[in-house]
Amino acid sequence: MSNTNEASTRAKTARTPRRRPVALKKADAPASPGREAGQPPTKSRRRPAVIAAGVALAIVGGLGSWFYASTVGDTVTVLTTSADIARGATITSENLTTLQIAGGQDTTAVAAEQAASVIGETATVDLPTGTMITSDNVGAGIAVETGQSIVGVALSVAQLPSYPLAAGDQVRLVDTPVSQGDPPASSPESFEATVFTTRFDEGSSTWIVDLVVPQSQAADIAARGATGRVALILDSVAAE
Repeated sequence: MSNTNEASTRAKTARTPRRRPVALKKADAPASPGREAGQPPTKSRRRPAVIAAGVALAIVGGLGSWFYASTVGDTVTVLTTSADIARGATITSENLTTLQIAGGQDTTAVAAEQAASVIGETATVDLPTGTMITSDNVGAGIAVETGQSIVGVALSVAQLPSYPLAAGDQVRLVDTPVSQGDPPASSPESFEATVFTTRFDEGSSTWIVDLVVPQSQAADIAARGATGRVALILDSVAAE
């Protein structure tokens, strides 16, 4: 019985054909958007206008850098004040220093090599420390005309007004009585004058005021000033 079943099974196996394995095809990759499959990638196009604009910007930037470097590198040394100088005071070498500024500026600043032309001149306005010396704030002072003289008078703080004197101020030199004496019974004698320069003498703690006076009165004013019995009155301030 078993032999009969085995024989039957072999017969069926012999009649059934064997299936060959089928190879599956791989799905094609989807084509890139914007172009068909199989075409090479597109190359980016450079626009001539964009390239020209970039070149122009590079040229402008280079010129700007060159101009800045050349301007900053070109400096000029000018004169400035190293101390406060009052209006009407004489400019000296001790109250001058130098400062470097960028070149090419429209300025009336006095160059350092022209210091000799400034020394001995008069400050026409108050010059605080660090002020740039220009042709507008320094001048020759007031002129002494023919028939006039300059007389120097030493005065204490009590003999002067508290308002600072300057060249060109109109003043009067007035006779005063002796210390703690009676006031004069009549109007004291006075002499009109113009301030030429002022200077403080630290040794005697007095102000030396140079006055421009008529030549005919110079001797009288000098004699009165030597006695110390005078006072100075400020009548009008010179225009700055």
